[in-house]
Amino acid sequence: MNRDSSPLRYLPYQARDVAAGPLALFVAITIGLTLVLWRFFADSTTISDNPALFLTGTLSVYQTIAILFATGGVAGVDIQRGFYRAWFSKPIAPWLFYLQRWLLGGIAVLLIPVMLGSGLSLLYGNGTGITWALIGSLALAYLLVGGLVLLCSNFMERDWLVVFLITFLQARLHQMLGLFEQLGQEIAPLLVLTDRLLPPFHLVAPSAGLPSGSELLHVLGYGGGVLAVALLLFRHRPLGSGGRA
Repeated sequence: MNRDSSPLRYLPYQARDVAAGPLALFVAITIGLTLVLWRFFADSTTISDNPALFLTGTLSVYQTIAILFATGGVAGVDIQRGFYRAWFSKPIAPWLFYLQRWLLGGIAVLLIPVMLGSGLSLLYGNGTGITWALIGSLALAYLLVGGLVLLCSNFMERDWLVVFLITFLQARLHQMLGLFEQLGQEIAPLLVLTDRLLPPFHLVAPSAGLPSGSELLHVLGYGGGVLAVALLLFRHRPLGSGGRA
C-alpha cells in the first residue's frame, strides 16, 4: 500500500490539536499581557510611541520558548509511546505527517506578533509595530529552532529540552567568544570550532534584525539542512522499536 496517498488525511485533526494546544496558549498569553498593559501601563509613552520596539523586546524574551512549545514532542511522544502505530495504520508517509504538524506549529508561532501587535493597536491606537523584518526573523528562528526539535524528535520524547540546552550553550559560548575578542585575548581553536558547529541562534534574535547576505545563507543552510535530515530519518529510519506501519 502506498503510504503517500491521501496526504491531507490527518490535517484537520492536526490543525485542531494545534488550535487547542499551542495557539490557545498563545492567545491566552496575548490577552493576559494586553490586559496587564491596559491596567498598569495604559499611559506609557515608551510603548505607545514605539510599539515595534516593545514587540521586538517581547519576542526576544519569549521567542525560543514559544517555538519549543509549538514543536516539542511533535514526533518524539508518538515514537516513544507507540502512538505512531495507530496514526500510520492508514496510508500516509510519516515524514509528510510530521511535516504537516510542524508547519501548523509554525503558523501558530507566526500569529504571536500579529495578535500582540493587534492588542497594542487597540490599546494605544498607534500602529501594531509589526514589520516584515520581524515576521521574517521569527520565521527563520522557527526554521532553525523548530527544525532542530523535529530532528531530535526522531530519537527522544523530550526533544524540546535538548534543544533548549543547546540554545543556552550556544548563547553562553557566543557571548564568551565576543568578550574574549573585545579583550584581545587568544581564543582556543576548539571553542571557535564548537561555536561554528552549533546552530547560529544568535543570528535569528529579533533584536538583531533580519539577517542578510552570508548570515542569511548560514541560517537558511543550517535550518534547511537540519529539517531535511529530520524528514529523511522519518522516511527511512524505523519508528520506535518496530518497523514502519
